[in-house]
Amino acid sequence: MGLRARENRPLFKKKRDNYARKLRKKKLINYLVSELRTCTTHGLPYIVNREIHWAGRTFWAVNFLLAVTILIALLETQYFRFTTSAIVTSVEMDYFNWNISYPAITLCPMYKIEDDDLNELVNETMESTGEYIDTQLRVITSISYDTADIVDFDNLDVTSVIVPSDYGMLAAMMFKKFDNNSLTTSTNWPISVEISMTEMGMCHVINSNVAQLDNPLKWTTAKYAKNNIDLSVHERDFFVQLVNYADVYKIYIHSPNELIQTTTPSYTSKLNNYIDFGVKVWSTRISHRLAKYPLSVRKCRFLNEPISKRYPVYSYTHCIIECRIKMILEICGCIPHFYKRLDHERVCNLTELPCFVEHKTEFIKLSLSDESLSNLTNSNSANIPKSPSDCGCLNSCDTDIYTKDHETFTPQDDHNSMRVGISAYPKIRIVKDTIINLYDIILRSGGVINLCIGSSVISLMELLVLLLKVFLFYARVLASMIMRAFRYIIPRVRMWTMFRIKK
Repeated sequence: MGLRARENRPLFKKKRDNYARKLRKKKLINYLVSELRTCTTHGLPYIVNREIHWAGRTFWAVNFLLAVTILIALLETQYFRFTTSAIVTSVEMDYFNWNISYPAITLCPMYKIEDDDLNELVNETMESTGEYIDTQLRVITSISYDTADIVDFDNLDVTSVIVPSDYGMLAAMMFKKFDNNSLTTSTNWPISVEISMTEMGMCHVINSNVAQLDNPLKWTTAKYAKNNIDLSVHERDFFVQLVNYADVYKIYIHSPNELIQTTTPSYTSKLNNYIDFGVKVWSTRISHRLAKYPLSVRKCRFLNEPISKRYPVYSYTHCIIECRIKMILEICGCIPHFYKRLDHERVCNLTELPCFVEHKTEFIKLSLSDESLSNLTNSNSANIPKSPSDCGCLNSCDTDIYTKDHETFTPQDDHNSMRVGISAYPKIRIVKDTIINLYDIILRSGGVINLCIGSSVISLMELLVLLLKVFLFYARVLASMIMRAFRYIIPRVRMWTMFRIKK
């Protein structure tokens, strides 16, 4: 009899555990029914009320699920609108409190070489190595998107004396010196002048904040520095005048935080000409409220949000140039020396530049022809843009666009000169702001929830507290099960350990 009792103990224990589990489940269900019958969320009390016919409860359950579905769809639509169409533009006219930036002026002479510096370097190399490098140095200093087509690479002797990574530094060392006496301003204010390596080769840049980042002599040390001149409405007649800079040179007018590229509009100044430029300024700003939103909402980048290690700043032209460099790397395996290189990138030797010349037009358009694409592997072609939009370049959040308002040419016999000023101080500017803020989202979401299921903040807190109680209940049950398991396992482990020790 005792043996049968011991044999029935596991079965009895199993039945007892099942009964306890069912009892807990029944208590939990009764508790949930009791809580939901008294909650203030519409529909839930009808679903759990056992006094209502099952068909009625089913009706209310279906309607509640349908309301929740509509609720989720409306909230999703509202969130989608917030992330995609949350920006509205307005016009600001308080120009008495503005400061606008005087534009940067980039000057690219047709003849870039300082002959004395070139001859000195050629003679020193001839004496030390016995090699004549005059032609190579002239090509290194002069080559750009404009001049690459006229270089005869087939008959160009390339020497190992010049390392490709030094091409940019050599071009800067032999570049035409700037005569500070040729530059004056209407107020005699000091204005910055920096040499810069651009897609047009070596150029001088006046009133720029980013030109020093492209100075080959400062590539490893240069940092962003705000050097530009800001003008208020009281200095609207400010202008810069340049006399006898070069016989023939190109003029680019742009924002102080931008740099020029091969597609930037230019104006050519020739010998015995006086040019008077008047420029207009179109400014776009974003509000302080919109500036706090993430990139996905404001859809623009600030100056201090760079996209690569090449430049510590961001602008639309910086992004386009970065995209163009990646395209050149994929096709030619190296980059021309008029681009700032990163540590993992290689500068093209003069013998490798024909690849650049062959695809130059495609690099400018940021779009490869079908023939060029067919010559690439699938892995390379996937990284090459089909159009400028594939580069994913966003506009700058604070943008100043300078366009030519008027241009006057006057012949003169003794010298050539240029004058650049803002023709009219802008009296309006575009401000981007968000049409939906967090306050609107809370109000609209609350209205949608109340419309669909008739819940308020208190109602939602009731449901939250109910879910929290259920979670704590199951956590307590799980903890008790774990404790029972430990109480069952630990004595047996001790017995097994003692048995092993005695053995």
